[in-house]
Amino acid sequence: MQYSTGSAIRAVLVLVVMCFATHAQAQNQVVNPDFNSVLLPWTQFLSSAPDPVGAGAAPVRVASPDFNGSALSGSALVDINATVAAPDAASGITECVSFTPILVTFVNYGGSFLLPATTIADSAINATVEVRLYSAAGCSGFITGGSQGRTFLPGLATATWFTATDNNFVLPGAPVTVASAEVRGYLRQTGGVAPTQTDYKSNFDRFFLVLNNTTPVRLQEFDVE
Repeated sequence: MQYSTGSAIRAVLVLVVMCFATHAQAQNQVVNPDFNSVLLPWTQFLSSAPDPVGAGAAPVRVASPDFNGSALSGSALVDINATVAAPDAASGITECVSFTPILVTFVNYGGSFLLPATTIADSAINATVEVRLYSAAGCSGFITGGSQGRTFLPGLATATWFTATDNNFVLPGAPVTVASAEVRGYLRQTGGVAPTQTDYKSNFDRFFLVLNNTTPVRLQEFDVE
């Protein structure tokens, strides 16, 4: 079987496009996901009405601990004020990132958190990683969102980083056009157990958000003659 010059060129072009598309889809959209030197562009997130109003000290970037134990990186330290009895109130960090509009069927997102020993006194607090997707830049035109979390249970290992992730969050009505996303990491009062402390802290690190383009690759252009 022989390939014509034109067919060979088209085949190469298709493979190049496929490789580029795969690389683009695998790109982490989160800016400063590892807090190597600063907190920005992350800012404080506090839940607000109609949800219970959250409170807590402003988040800060700290040099240690780090998810990979690197002395050249760091993490974000967040805090929630538990003196206001408000089940589902939340406090943490948030980031909005805009990108070239793209058709998306599902996303892969997540983040990791470390629990200080002082935090694990009860099961009143939950650590959550959340993503919210939008149709326009600047996190405008809400489409849908998802979240993953873990409740701080007494006795949970304090030297272990835990990861909350969803590697196949399918968008309702997919494929849909997505132009921006908001990523959040926060502490939330569970409401099931009364807090025993005035405030709780946790470190967040290693956030990721990968968009999966649903535009099919036109393999029919791989001509064979």
